Amino acid sequence: MIYTFFNLILILLIGIFAGIEGSITGLGGGAIISPILTIFLDYPLYLTIGVSLLSTISTSLSSSLTYIKKKIANDNIAISLLTATTFGAIFGFLLNNYLYTHNLFFIVYIIFGVVLLLSSIFLIIKNLRKRYYPSKPDDSTYFFNLFGKYEEKGEIIYYDGVRWVYGWIVMLFAGFVSGLLGIGSGILKVLGMDLIMNLPIKVSTTTSNFMIGITADTSSILYFKAGYIDFILLPFLTLGVLIGAWIGTRLLMKLKDNTVRFIFIIFVSYLGAKLLLAGLNIDNILYSLLITFIISLISFILLKKVKFKEKEEEKLNFEKYIKEDDAFINKMYKFQKIALILLFILNISAIIYYLLTENILLSYIYYFILISIPFIEILMELKKYLNEKNTLYIALSTIIIINLILGMFILPFIIL
Repeated sequence: MIYTFFNLILILLIGIFAGIEGSITGLGGGAIISPILTIFLDYPLYLTIGVSLLSTISTSLSSSLTYIKKKIANDNIAISLLTATTFGAIFGFLLNNYLYTHNLFFIVYIIFGVVLLLSSIFLIIKNLRKRYYPSKPDDSTYFFNLFGKYEEKGEIIYYDGVRWVYGWIVMLFAGFVSGLLGIGSGILKVLGMDLIMNLPIKVSTTTSNFMIGITADTSSILYFKAGYIDFILLPFLTLGVLIGAWIGTRLLMKLKDNTVRFIFIIFVSYLGAKLLLAGLNIDNILYSLLITFIISLISFILLKKVKFKEKEEEKLNFEKYIKEDDAFINKMYKFQKIALILLFILNISAIIYYLLTENILLSYIYYFILISIPFIEILMELKKYLNEKNTLYIALSTIIIINLILGMFILPFIIL
């Protein structure tokens, strides 16, 4: 594909828009990068999915850095559920590759469209609950130690995760969708963590932000080895998403109501409708607008009419189950900060180098450093659990590392 300077600037702007949208809705910028490039700029979907997948890693790193010092993300929840998402991501790529090589890629269009349409509704459901109330702990809560706390406006919010097995099953599907469509599957994690495991929105969102980068990492080499990553697009899109995420985070703090969020949801619905109809080989803008209207109407009704029933808060001494490692948090924060600065410098350098020489060497270097960061983060988590002599989480961290090794270093050289 031939790129002009105008094309590349437009791609950068699309990345910024996607980053803003991802921050405001919680959907993640990667979810709309592929649809926008495919629908409006006629890029092949199979190429945009690979770049979209990588953009979720940089977004994950940026988002995690913002919240890690606030101690909102929960390591135990993330590690226990990453065993599912990293495994599912491998099978997601395998299906993607099978459909592409067998001329069945229209199925990916249909699945992508349905996921975006459902996401529009789940985005509204996510914001219906006004106040969080912990559930009565079940066996999985104690077994995996899914207790936690965070501070909000001077108040300590205690919480506990329940129904871990059902959450794990949803996360397996979320990982599968991530590998198939190149998105963070954040909205499926909302379903798994918010609605099933009964975690506060802030905890599920920040924990999900940490998880999506590692999940995407699992299939990153598979997409590279299959030739599904456009290294000219990569630095422009990821830089745009990083800038957009930074802007969106600050815009979100100033939003007084759901108006802006609802506008974005209408846009996501339209993208979903277009992809669904493209997969069905129907090119009729009236059908797209009709589907968008129906989904938006459902979302609006949910937003205005449906309310969660409040319940009694469970009385439990959460503190005796909660263990925070400030030294590890500071170490992870410093690592992510250095990594983000390094990636930003490499990103800018790759863009300038390409514009001057039309050479993508620095884009390759940027790519390999980018995908190494989530792997290092998991190794750091494993080291922490080794120091704590936490046998369960040593085993779970090891399973994640095995999944990463399988997806990054073994399968690419066996099946491709």
